[in-house]
Amino acid sequence: MSARLGIIGGYLGSGKTTLVNVLLAGALPGRTAVVVNDFGSVNIDADLIASADEDTIELTNGCICCQLGDDVARTMTALAARTDLDNVLCEVSGVGDPGELATWRSYPGFSPGPVLVCADATDVVRLLRDQYVGDTVARQLAAAEVVLLTKTDLAMSAEIGAALGACAAAAPEARVLEQDRAHPERTAARAFAVAPRPEPETRGPAAGSDAHADSHARCTLAAPGPLDMAAVVRALEGQAHELVRAKGALQGGDGRWHEVQLAAGRVEVLPRADGRPAPANPGLVLIAAGSDPSGALESARAALTGVLGNPGGVLRR
Repeated sequence: MSARLGIIGGYLGSGKTTLVNVLLAGALPGRTAVVVNDFGSVNIDADLIASADEDTIELTNGCICCQLGDDVARTMTALAARTDLDNVLCEVSGVGDPGELATWRSYPGFSPGPVLVCADATDVVRLLRDQYVGDTVARQLAAAEVVLLTKTDLAMSAEIGAALGACAAAAPEARVLEQDRAHPERTAARAFAVAPRPEPETRGPAAGSDAHADSHARCTLAAPGPLDMAAVVRALEGQAHELVRAKGALQGGDGRWHEVQLAAGRVEVLPRADGRPAPANPGLVLIAAGSDPSGALESARAALTGVLGNPGGVLRR
């Protein structure tokens, strides 16, 4: 049996993880494997986890999540060799090119599913015009066979219309779908059912490198203890002009854990589901972009260090 391999791409904060969660929750028939950049980005309730090791989480519904490390070929060939999977989904890095991993769809053991790129209805028009990240977003959309317009519940009608037009122009051969606000699982299932374009015969499996990662900088700030969540929100909102993305798990002063995100200038804090284990590495990942991403990141890091009680962060270009 060949598993249907679909690729999920889109810029930082565009809704890729939310889509993965919807698909894992039952929008796809059969047994699904999801390849993600890190387990911390996938919201999996503790009561759904049957077992876990360093590389794989196995869920009670029969699905698995695999970690996509440096050895992409090892992960993908191992999945292709399995005979118990109906679907495989690969979530590409927020600055990566989904077209690169798409070449694996012709690998023996896989059958081709679509390249699905998420686009934030509230932000994609601005991102496409951005001097520093516009080419990354345009490249992602150009690789799409399906564009899923996300966060439509946060957008005005005029914004949605402009976003639809921008996506259609950037991905003229793709099918553009607007997310169903009331039933996102229906849109997700429709998106994954779209037939892919034929693969060029001259292309082979790629390593899945992030060609545009040099225009972004990232650091991780640890959070060693309980925090004033209101102060964290204020600090993040104050750095929204410096950061394109922030994401992590933090413990509030009352002892409860929270999922914290910043995307498209908006900060969102949601309680972590009851029963989930405490995160192994609490803290925040910060990502900046622009003419001086390292400088912007350092500014944000300095502003957040005092709030998080962290002596510093690990900076990576």
